[in-house]
Amino acid sequence: MELEEKQAQECRQTGEEAPDAGGQEDFEELIRGKYKEFFDRRVKKILDGRLRAMRQENMRLREQQQRQKEEAAGRLCRLREQEGEVRRVHPEFNWQEELKNPLFGQLVLAGAEAMAAYETVHRQEMLEQAMRYAASRTRKQVAGSVMSGMGRVAENGGRSIAVTGSDPSKLTSKELADIRRRVRDGEKIRF
Repeated sequence: MELEEKQAQECRQTGEEAPDAGGQEDFEELIRGKYKEFFDRRVKKILDGRLRAMRQENMRLREQQQRQKEEAAGRLCRLREQEGEVRRVHPEFNWQEELKNPLFGQLVLAGAEAMAAYETVHRQEMLEQAMRYAASRTRKQVAGSVMSGMGRVAENGGRSIAVTGSDPSKLTSKELADIRRRVRDGEKIRF
């Protein structure tokens, strides 16, 4: 009964007349009897074609999956090989720990170099660290400049010891020591 309703609906959609119940029974009798061999071959051919297409698709998918696994394994090997190079710049680098970060793993599996993937993932942290380093270094340089300015010898008459004679051979050892100290501090001495 269901089959007849389905056929009637198909016929309404295509504009054909529905076969009568007797026609259906005749068809069944023909495919079980006189045309059984032909019908079986036709069904087998259709099924074989569909199964062959499915097998080919499954084979293609398995091969693609195998290639992806091999590529991923190769990228992980390359990551291990690049560990030393990355550690020279970033001593805290640990590829096993980094793979726990999904973004790092995606970048490496997509073919990014280990250094580039690490620096991409940790860009913000590295920028903050560089800014702290620059601020610290600037503070030290400014402090050093201030300190060196305080210890400088005054120039152009700010502090001078007059040499009594123009003959250096007549200077006392104390005066010579003072002159040597002033020369080390950058003062120019003339006789």
